[in-house]
Amino acid sequence: MAQSKTKLAKGRGAKNGIRNKLFDFKREQILEVSARLFYHRGFRATTLDVIAEELGVTKPFIYYHFENKRDILLHLLERTMGKSHDVFAGVDVESGAPEDILQDLVKRFTLVVIETRVSTAMFWRDEKDLPVENKEKIRHMKRDVDNKLTRVIERGIEDGSFDVKDPKMASLCVAGMVTWIYTWYQADGRSTPDEIAERMSEYVLNMVGIRK
Repeated sequence: MAQSKTKLAKGRGAKNGIRNKLFDFKREQILEVSARLFYHRGFRATTLDVIAEELGVTKPFIYYHFENKRDILLHLLERTMGKSHDVFAGVDVESGAPEDILQDLVKRFTLVVIETRVSTAMFWRDEKDLPVENKEKIRHMKRDVDNKLTRVIERGIEDGSFDVKDPKMASLCVAGMVTWIYTWYQADGRSTPDEIAERMSEYVLNMVGIRK
């Protein structure tokens, strides 16, 4: 009897696991299609009817997974900013040579921007369509990124590695330069993502006045 209950519990667990994976898969399909439509049509011009038609589903299907269109946008923007935030959150900017840290951060940041270029475009264009409380959450992550960059540059100034007068302004310039990649990167362009990341890291070191 006990063994039967154990098998039954395991069977339910397996079913729940499959159900959760299926749920996540459907959400990802909605997010993927929505991101493409938001990018090409704009957030305001893309209705849930259009998203449903593109997916070949009904609007209730979408409402089962997301509260509304803004909820879809919020998930896309949070995921995009979250990936950039994770690059910096995993680095101890107080330990190691500032030059090496900055170079590594810029390379990884560049690759994330290239990977998420469609949703990055939406971040800068459509963030205004989010409620204030949601904007603040995303902007908080962005401030964390800017602060980490600033601190690395400050350390480089302190130890004589960098020659730049305003670390905060320099960090904003670095973040802006890397983020702007989404406007010009082409998958079939003359440089690979890794090559672009390498060059961007060199340009950033020149920007902060690296002393060789």
